[in-house]
Amino acid sequence: MGEISEKITQKNNNSCSQFPVLTNSAEYGIVYQKDFFDKNIAINTDNYYVVHTEDFVYNPRISKQAPYGPIRVNHLKTGVMSPLYYIFKIKDDFNIGFFEFLFIGNKWHKFMYQNGDSGARSDRYAIKDKVFNKLPIYIPQKIEEQKLIFEINHKINSLLYLQHRKMELENQTSKAIYNYLFDKNKPFYFKDNKTKKVFLKELGTTYSGLSGKNKTDFGHGKAKYITYLNVNKNTIANHNLLDLIEIDKKQNEVLNGDILFTISSETPEEVGLASLWPYDDTNIYLNSFCFGFRPNSKINNLWLAYELRSLKIRKNMYKLAQGISRYNLSKKSVLNLQVDVPSDAEQNFDSKFVKLINIQTKFLSNERNELLLLKKFLLQNLFI
Repeated sequence: MGEISEKITQKNNNSCSQFPVLTNSAEYGIVYQKDFFDKNIAINTDNYYVVHTEDFVYNPRISKQAPYGPIRVNHLKTGVMSPLYYIFKIKDDFNIGFFEFLFIGNKWHKFMYQNGDSGARSDRYAIKDKVFNKLPIYIPQKIEEQKLIFEINHKINSLLYLQHRKMELENQTSKAIYNYLFDKNKPFYFKDNKTKKVFLKELGTTYSGLSGKNKTDFGHGKAKYITYLNVNKNTIANHNLLDLIEIDKKQNEVLNGDILFTISSETPEEVGLASLWPYDDTNIYLNSFCFGFRPNSKINNLWLAYELRSLKIRKNMYKLAQGISRYNLSKKSVLNLQVDVPSDAEQNFDSKFVKLINIQTKFLSNERNELLLLKKFLLQNLFI
């Protein structure tokens, strides 16, 4: 490192300087401190270092994303940064972009592990400047290869950004369509529509989740139970988010078409979230912080699951949550909720339409995950 870089030691000695204060974030890179914290944290910046565009900054603060602290390049205009950071400039003989992606990867972590120290503060990693400058870096001799490695990674990042924006727009569109389809005041699609208000208790019956269990009963056995997180996060339950438990005929078994509700949470916004179980597995139980609802044949189960996640139902569900530090819900109060039930034709139309939207959203998410895997592969294999 010491052979291809030089430490920046220029101090901001003018207290009237108009240079903005920058910070080095593991997730977002180098950003304006005011934007990151929504306010100015630094008061006196006289001894701060001046950081120019394309200077690199090592932040010794460790996190899950940066176990040895992040090293990021400054793409912003000239600013000032805390003297706690190590600031350096790569010499002109090399491609800056090559090093940007090198430090985003983890090839340099082994050296830090072997030569550094977590220090007196557990949230910072300590390594002396003269030791840091001994960090070995393998660089392609040809500048053209350095540029090519940078361009490949840069294009992957550009694709990820575009995919992220595409997902944001898709989610906004999906949310708008979803709220429109399940708005009781929407224009009707079918001439024979006969929407009517029905109490949930008229559409089915409830049952309880697991009872009489302790922590030793979980994690083994030939049966499975649906986790709280599965119900909380999914309108249609994830078949893979199941945990093991022993077969117990005294417990209520979850059947295909049942709708599951969260009954307890630390926030009222997460109480009464509904999730459909559309699978034919046997010996499936429900966690004890949820209860099940078994609809009768008069209703489209998929439509009902979407309806129960709609904005108008969620607003009514918030009001039913009781508690202070933890919020709970009674089955009776949920069963007394009224639902606007349209004709069978509209139930089928709405549920199929939303399902198609969700398939598209999942497809975009899978594309993004594949790009992330490709980026990880490149960071691990393009750098020695």
